[in-house]
This record gives sequence, structure tokens and C-alpha cells, in this order.
Amino acid sequence: MLDITKLLQDAIYLDNQLIDQRDLLLGPEGHLREIMVRFDQAMAKCYQPGFNYGLTQHDSLTHDELVKNYTVALQWMLIFSARKQWTHLVVMKKADYERLVGADPVDKATTADQQYLAIKQFMFSAYTTHQQDYYRHAWHLFLKWGLVDLQLSEKEIMQSHDQLVSSLLSDNN
Repeated sequence: MLDITKLLQDAIYLDNQLIDQRDLLLGPEGHLREIMVRFDQAMAKCYQPGFNYGLTQHDSLTHDELVKNYTVALQWMLIFSARKQWTHLVVMKKADYERLVGADPVDKATTADQQYLAIKQFMFSAYTTHQQDYYRHAWHLFLKWGLVDLQLSEKEIMQSHDQLVSSLLSDNN
């Protein structure tokens, strides 16, 4: 099982460190906008449509790049929950988590596209309407997408997370 508590605590710590070190004059709403933009960008870097119109094999991500990009998007998603004070939504019961990782993977490109767009829709709806249920749906779909559909292991995500945290902290010291 992913150590969601560790992921969340590190994301909050990193966000606080980065804000403290760069004199942001964005204000809380500006910071939320920045988080949403960065989440959207990071998530887009993970997505590889089933139908690669005009793309060559060289345009595909390696598995390591996919893990890294997914982990960055995960961090932004967790930071969003912290800034909205919705961290309780990311914690899951073991049975719920096991049901999520036991879900069937998407089996066709159109379903993958629909799932990708649903995650984005739920996140943007959570941002614009301030309704927690939208975030909860986005969070669950995002975890399922990474762990089931992208076939990223919990160990890979945690290792990538640790590398990301140490890299960001060393860059800012």
C-alpha cells in the first residue's frame, strides 16, 4: 500500500519550503491557481493516448519517465488537498485501497481518454466549485490510473517520491 501519509506530509513540507524561499505575492487563490496549472501540466506529461497519431516510437515515455511524471502530478494533487484543507480525503481504508488497485484496467483507448478527462474534470470542478466530492473522485481515479492502468508499482512511486523530495530540497538550499 502506498504510504499516503508520508506522501502528503512531504508534499506539504515541500510546498511550505518553496513558498518560504521564493517570495510569492500570489496570495492563497493565486497559489491554488498555480497548483492547478502545475498539476494539469504534470498530468499531461504522463498521458500517452492509445492512438498515437503522428507520433513515432521515440516520442513515447520510458517507464522511468512515466513514474517520475506521475509522481510530480501526485505531489501537486496532494498539495492541492493541503491548501484546500482536504487532506482527510486522501486517506483511505485498506479495503477501499485494495478495491481500487484490484479494479480492472481500461481496455481500450476511448475508455483511457475518458478516464484521463474525468480526472481533469473532477479536479477542475473541485477547484471551481469547492466541493470535496469532486476531489475525492479525482483522487481515487488518479490513484487507479497510476497503479492499475499505467502499471506503476507502489515501490516505484515511493522511490520516485523520495528522489523528487531530496532533489527539490537540495536545489533550494
